[in-house]
Amino acid sequence: MRKFWRKNEMWKVESRKLKVNTLRWNIDYRLMALVLLIAFGCSQKKQAQTEQYTCQMHPTVVKDKPGICPVCGMDLVLKGKHTDGVKITEELNYLLKPVSSSVISSIKTVIPVRKTVDIKASANGIITYDTRALTTISNRISGRVEKLYVKYNFQPIRKGQKILEIYSPELLTAQRDLLYLLKSDKENSQLIEGAKEKLRLLGASDQQIDQLESSGKESASFGIYSTTEGYIINSGENQNDQKELDVREGMYVTASQVIFKVASAKNIWAEFDLYSKDASLIKVNDPIRITIDELKEELNENVNFVQPFYKEGESFTKVRVYLSNTNGKYRIGQLVSASFNKSARGSLWIPVMAQLDLGTRKILFIKKEKIFRPVEITTGNQFDNLIEVLKGIDAGDSIAYNAQFMIDSESFIKIKK
Repeated sequence: MRKFWRKNEMWKVESRKLKVNTLRWNIDYRLMALVLLIAFGCSQKKQAQTEQYTCQMHPTVVKDKPGICPVCGMDLVLKGKHTDGVKITEELNYLLKPVSSSVISSIKTVIPVRKTVDIKASANGIITYDTRALTTISNRISGRVEKLYVKYNFQPIRKGQKILEIYSPELLTAQRDLLYLLKSDKENSQLIEGAKEKLRLLGASDQQIDQLESSGKESASFGIYSTTEGYIINSGENQNDQKELDVREGMYVTASQVIFKVASAKNIWAEFDLYSKDASLIKVNDPIRITIDELKEELNENVNFVQPFYKEGESFTKVRVYLSNTNGKYRIGQLVSASFNKSARGSLWIPVMAQLDLGTRKILFIKKEKIFRPVEITTGNQFDNLIEVLKGIDAGDSIAYNAQFMIDSESFIKIKK
C-alpha cells in the first residue's frame, strides 16, 4: 500500500512538472511571436519612412507617397528605383562611343591627284598712259590764272598750243623795261638783248617778244604754251579724277609750280586687274591675247609687269602689257579684255577647301593612324576649285577634305617640324 502511494505521489510530481514546462513553452512561444511582430512592424514603418516619390521631369518635386506631379501632371515614381538593365545593341553602341572618336572617323578625306592642268583665265582692263613717259609743264613766274584753255583731265593737247593766260606783275615789269629801252636807248643793244633774255627766262617765246617789240604795248595777261604733246593729267592729289583739274581760273600759282603733267600718246599700257586666285597663274613673259572690242582687233602680246596691290577692300594683282601707239589708233580710257592660256606642269592637285590659309602659312590635315595632323605646304597655281601643291605632301597621303571643319575659333594649330 505504501509502495502504491509513493508511486502515486511521484506521478503527481511528474504531472506538475509537465504542466509547468508546457506553460513555460507557451509563454516563450508567445513572447517570440510578439518580438517578431514588433520587429516586422518597425521594419514596415522604417521602409515607409525611407520611400519617396518624385517626378521624372521635375526632380525637385518629392512626395512620401504616390501621386501626381503638380507641375506637369505626370505620375510620381519611386525615387531611387532601379529599372531593368538596357540591352546594348549595335546602334546604341555606336552612340555610346566617345564624341571625338565618332567625329574623326566620319571626316571625309581625299587623296592628291597628280596631273597636268590646262589653265584658262580672263580679265577686263583699260588702255592707260605710260607713267615712264610723263613730261611736266611748269610755271616760271608767279601770278593769277586769267583764262584756262584746258578744261578736263585726259584732254589731248598739241605742242605749241596755248593752255592758259596768266597775269604776273613781274612779267609786266619786264615788258615795260624792254619797251622803255627800245624807246629811249635804241643804240644800247647790250641792254636791249639783256631785257629780251629776261623775258625768255620768264617763259616768253621769241614770237611773243617780236610781237611786243612791233606793237610797242605791254600785255596784262601773258599766254603759256605747251612744250610737248599728249594727254593732260592732274599734277596733284586728284590724278584718278577723270573730270576735275587741280588748276582753275582765278587761282594764284607760284614760280616753278607744276601746272600740268602730260602723258605721251605714243607709249601706252594695257592694264588688267586680276583676283588673287587667278593672279597666281600669270607670270612675266607669259603669252596674253588682248581683244579691243571697239576696234574689233586682237593682239598677241606678252605680260610685261605683274604687281599685287590692295584696292577698296579687295586684293588684286595688276597685270600690264606695253603697247606702241605711234599711229594713234588707241586712246586713253579705251576698254579691253584679255585671256590667258597656260599648261601647268604635272604636279599634285587638291581641292581648295582642303588647305587652310593662315596668312603667311598654308596648312592641311593628313590622316595617319586614324589621327589628323597639321602639315605646312607650299602652293602654286589655283584653277577653279583645285590648288597645286608644290611641297609638303606625297601622292598617297589621305587629306581632310574640309580643313576649316578641323578647327574652331578657340583652336591653336601647332605644326610639327
